[in-house]
Amino acid sequence: MTDERGRLSRDELLYEKVIARHLDLGFVERFWLAALIERHFRDPDCRFVLVTGGPGAGKSTLLAWLTQRHALSPRYFLRRLSSYPLAGGDAWSLLLSVGHQLALLRPELMRVDLDVQVTQAVGRVAEAGRVVGARVGLLHLSPFQHTAVQVAQQVDIAEGSVVGFEIAQMVADSRLTDVGNLQHLALIEPAVRLATADPTAMVVLCIDSVDELRHQGRDVGRKDILEWLADCPELPANLRVVVSARPDAELLRRFRLAQADRLREERIEPSATEVREDLLKYARRVVAAPEIAGQPELRRVGTEAVARRVSDRAEGSFLYLTLWANGLRDAVADGDAKRVTALTELAVLPAGLDGIYEYFLVLIRDTVKRREGPQWTSRWKQVHLRLLEVLAVAQAPLPRKTLLFLTDLIGDRAGAREALDDLAQFLTSDSGAVRFHHITMAEFLTSTDEDRILDDWHVEADESHLALAQRLLTEHGDAWETCDDAYALNHTATHLVASIRTASSANTREMATRLLTSLLGAPEFGVAKSGRIGVDDMLRDYVAAYAAVHGSPALEDGLTAVLARLINDGRTDLAVSVHAMVQYRLDVADLNAAVLRRLSDPDYLEHAVSDRRNRSAALIAFSHGEAGRLRRLGGAENLDAAHRLLVRAIADVDDVDQVVSARLRSPLFYDLAYLETLHGQLDQALAWFTKSAEAADEAGDRTGAFISRLVRLRHGLLGGLVTPEEFKAEHFAALEYFTSDEARGSDTSRWVMNVHAHLADLGLLTGDLDLVVTHVQALEDDPWIRRNDRVDILLRFRARAAWACGHWAVAAELFARMLAADLVDPPSNREELSRELYYYGQAVAGLGKVEQARELWTLGLRCPDNAGNWPWKPRLTEALRALPS
Repeated sequence: MTDERGRLSRDELLYEKVIARHLDLGFVERFWLAALIERHFRDPDCRFVLVTGGPGAGKSTLLAWLTQRHALSPRYFLRRLSSYPLAGGDAWSLLLSVGHQLALLRPELMRVDLDVQVTQAVGRVAEAGRVVGARVGLLHLSPFQHTAVQVAQQVDIAEGSVVGFEIAQMVADSRLTDVGNLQHLALIEPAVRLATADPTAMVVLCIDSVDELRHQGRDVGRKDILEWLADCPELPANLRVVVSARPDAELLRRFRLAQADRLREERIEPSATEVREDLLKYARRVVAAPEIAGQPELRRVGTEAVARRVSDRAEGSFLYLTLWANGLRDAVADGDAKRVTALTELAVLPAGLDGIYEYFLVLIRDTVKRREGPQWTSRWKQVHLRLLEVLAVAQAPLPRKTLLFLTDLIGDRAGAREALDDLAQFLTSDSGAVRFHHITMAEFLTSTDEDRILDDWHVEADESHLALAQRLLTEHGDAWETCDDAYALNHTATHLVASIRTASSANTREMATRLLTSLLGAPEFGVAKSGRIGVDDMLRDYVAAYAAVHGSPALEDGLTAVLARLINDGRTDLAVSVHAMVQYRLDVADLNAAVLRRLSDPDYLEHAVSDRRNRSAALIAFSHGEAGRLRRLGGAENLDAAHRLLVRAIADVDDVDQVVSARLRSPLFYDLAYLETLHGQLDQALAWFTKSAEAADEAGDRTGAFISRLVRLRHGLLGGLVTPEEFKAEHFAALEYFTSDEARGSDTSRWVMNVHAHLADLGLLTGDLDLVVTHVQALEDDPWIRRNDRVDILLRFRARAAWACGHWAVAAELFARMLAADLVDPPSNREELSRELYYYGQAVAGLGKVEQARELWTLGLRCPDNAGNWPWKPRLTEALRALPS
């Protein structure tokens, strides 16, 4: 059981209380809508159903109900204001949550790590002897797997040591599992096993409110849910994913484009007859309750008239009716005839969700006026408005003690209690903490609409974020190392970033920026947050802050210092976390560069990290990261620097544990080999690729071993050191592996594509036109290319295929389009540009354009020697010689 699973109760894991709240008093079963969604389940090409509707349209209740309609229905309710540990909106938390749910509901579907049965009979074990029934050197556990071991031993005389089962090292940290692995372990593999056990069964995964990602922007750090939905591999035929969201074309665009052929949609239209009937049914149930139906106002007007009018005023929003019903029930329970009348007065009942929010706030304000008399304004501002200001920008449900602290109402508990009672219809208790019933309430209060900013309840979001952060800094800023306030550690930086992003004045922005830079510029906060909350969450603060302030040397210093402290304490796996969180964020590229430069500098580490072993392991890991960054930048100077870093890292690798070093060595050797190929150092490159594959095999990484061998074969083929038969055999074996259930890792689907590309290249190099056509067509249909919109790959192979077929005009047109940005002098650093110029020149020569061919081939000879152009320059020279003078 992982730490994450251990922290979650069954209720938290399965969202049982969340679902119960949605299906409680007055719930309306929407069979017509369920039928529209579930008809898509019978479509063999469908994998995703997107349900859209406005705020309060009942999407969450619908998905809660769907989980009860299907036998195996994992669920994920994404909430910005949530106390659930795995509801943050990133793909990792989604898959971890889903995997744990399936492991709880159907444990037999999760892969068994190890199934060992040993029967052993031993006569005598001497005093110095040792008998082990079964031994595993390294056992990798997914977060969901279990281990089944049975060892039966019979020992007559045991003077020495008798061990039934021994594991040298067990790795079970789910945070080290990337999304590519996790999607298979948590979802895809269990679905495949279910299909084998019961071909008629289906997994229905419900993901609610992905529109909440709008409020997180790019701060999630890891790949978010919508990115995963767009990028995920082909899903098993017995799996359907139902996703709900507000209609947000921009947010949903990538998902829709990437999964167009597998996605079906249903929209909840407010004006639809079925929606109006559902609302009326709900309203009728509310007014039919004896305590409500018996009220004089309802008897006078008639319950049917009230139900029809209020359902019309709801304008398609179930949330409107829920708020109205709760307010009416409270008024009846309190015996407040005026409020009952106000909530059933058909002439003044407002329309729409914003209308009902405003209406209730007016009623609450008027209640305070009557209760407080002339002093009502002061009371409203000091208590009610303070509560609204904090709740409107709170980043999580607030325990009442924290709420009193943040509102500075600890000294007025009675007033706070009274105000919370006044606002009760807007609030809900989430695991004992207070939050708004629905996020639309916060959106209403913080609206920037000019007509709203003078309301007695209006909240300036930037000022409220700043005020909360200041309060947290005042309380904890001098002693983060002893802080045990989870809200303060989780959200102090978040509030400051939000204040900067929503700032309506330069003064607010400058104040928030100064406080944020001071907080993260020193290591104390980051170290404390890493230890108590997590390294990824700490990194997320720096990423969000750096992007918000558009770069800051102080933040670069602060993050580097935090990481150095953690390295000294034994956290030598940090380079992986930094890579995952920062590497692909262009807006924080300078932060990534600064951290990698310093932590790959032996002199910096010598002063910052006292533990020699930890320092050595970190130097290797961060040197590898910095070398990768430099290689991607390209250019002779960067490539030389990357080469030096990798050579030094490899020289140091023996300082770390043998099991760990095998996992480290494989990617190190691979990257060094690749650099050698760019420079044309083929013998060295092939030797390093071989070492990389061997290290991957030693570490049990079959995917990595295949990748290293395939790239070795490709470059060996180009250099004439590998036969086509050897090349083809290994690639077909790899293709069989990468498309099997055994394949692991986020790279597998990409490498299915790469194998087809390599085999198409083999056809080009050997003149096997059938091989070219077969594998270029596979690329045309490749799901990885489609999901990632890599039309550049298709363009390259279409051009090469046209060249191979002798379709000179088509080839010339495609190469011209592909190389438009690279036909400059001096030539660009594009890898293997000489190859494309060789083909392009042959195409135009075939069209009789001799001088253009000469120009292209001459340009090809001037392509950089450090960009993999070496195999093609002899061919270019030969082609130029063959041209008529």
